[in-house]
Parts: sequence; structure tokens; C-alpha cells
Amino acid sequence: MRLKSPFYVEVFNIKDFGRLVCALERAPLPSFSLSLNGDLIFAVQTDIINERPVIYFVRNQEKKDGQYLAYRLTGGTEEVIVVDSVVNPTFFYSPIINIDKFPPTLTRSARVGKKLGYIPIRLKDLSSLAKVAAYKTIYEEPPLPLFLFTNDKDNNNNKSKFTIGSAMSLSESDTISYFYYLMLNEDPTAPFLRYSSQRTEQPSFSNKIDEHGYIYLKLIRLAGNHPLVEGYE
Repeated sequence: MRLKSPFYVEVFNIKDFGRLVCALERAPLPSFSLSLNGDLIFAVQTDIINERPVIYFVRNQEKKDGQYLAYRLTGGTEEVIVVDSVVNPTFFYSPIINIDKFPPTLTRSARVGKKLGYIPIRLKDLSSLAKVAAYKTIYEEPPLPLFLFTNDKDNNNNKSKFTIGSAMSLSESDTISYFYYLMLNEDPTAPFLRYSSQRTEQPSFSNKIDEHGYIYLKLIRLAGNHPLVEGYE
């Protein structure tokens, strides 16, 4: 099978990346440390579209080598640090796989054409989006991450709008991937969405994930627009 270039999507900062690979996962996802266009980055593959990997990455600003990316959330405050050993049980640890050399194809980001990317489906409310992202929890699997990014300013009021959404295929064998999304007028200030299927209250954003009776969904802020989501407004 011919190897295809992946789609690289940059997340906002190291906390967003640590939340992506560690928070709410049964086992933290491995993080790959490699050089991309001269920058040292941490990267993780979360999806595949048209036989091309979708890789989310963050720049390693400290350029620090290590063996694990450690993440914890205590009292509403997140910490993400690079460490050499697993010693503190209050952290979740993503093993860092240090890549010396990738095949040239994997070091180039694929161009996004008209026939590539997610098919966008706009939802009516935050509850519908929460149900999309949380459906896997029925099978005791981790929920899908929610990606957050800023749209261009609205021409009518010169204010930015925010897109929050999650990528999902309808079945394991489906070759089409959809991006279910919602438009927000305000920027969420908390990194998690709290949702309950047992209560009538609407989902709300939260800094904590320890209240009983709720399903929590992690928000991952991107550094810019999502390159695989077009025509969403």
C-alpha cells in the first residue's frame, strides 16, 4: 500500500496537547517527539481520512527531551510537564516516543483539496453535540474530544465566533468522516464540557471533572482554523 502524507493540525499549547493525550483516556495515548519543518514537536495520531493520518501536534517550546509527558488536573488547575520517569501517582503519563527519522512522506503535510476533509454537519444545540461526543461511553470507551477554534469575524458585528465540534464516522467500515459542530458567540473559558443524560439541565463548561453523575468531554483548542473543516458557516 502506498504511504500517503498526513494532515498536520496544530493545537494551541502544551496544556491542550496534554489534555488530548491524557485526560479521560483509559490509557494515555503515546506522544511522538520529532522534528517537523525545523521545529521540535510533540504529535499524536487521532484519526484517518482518505487513508491519510490526521496528526495533532504542538511545538515543544522548551525543546526539552524526556521520556514521559505528565498531566494532572487538581482543583481546577492543569499541569503538563516533561519528565524522565513515572514516580508521582497523581499524574497521568503519556509515553514519549522519540523519532530519529521519519520517511520523507510523513514529514510533509498533505494539501487539503475540495474532496478531502470532514463533511460538516451543523447541530442545533450543545446537548446534541455532547451526545455525539459521549456516545462511546455507553460501551465503556473514552469520549471523543471536542475541538475548538475561532472563525473569521462576523461582518455584521465585527465579533469573532467560535466553532466547537467533534469528528466521527458512522461505522468502523465507513470511509466518510463527519464533523459535527456548533457555533458559539462566546469563548468557553473552561477546558471541559459537563453533560448528564440523567438530568434535564443543559451541558455546561467546567474546570473540574470530579462531580458524580456527569459525563465529561475534553475541549482541545487549536492554534488556528481546522484545515479539514470547510464550509461550516
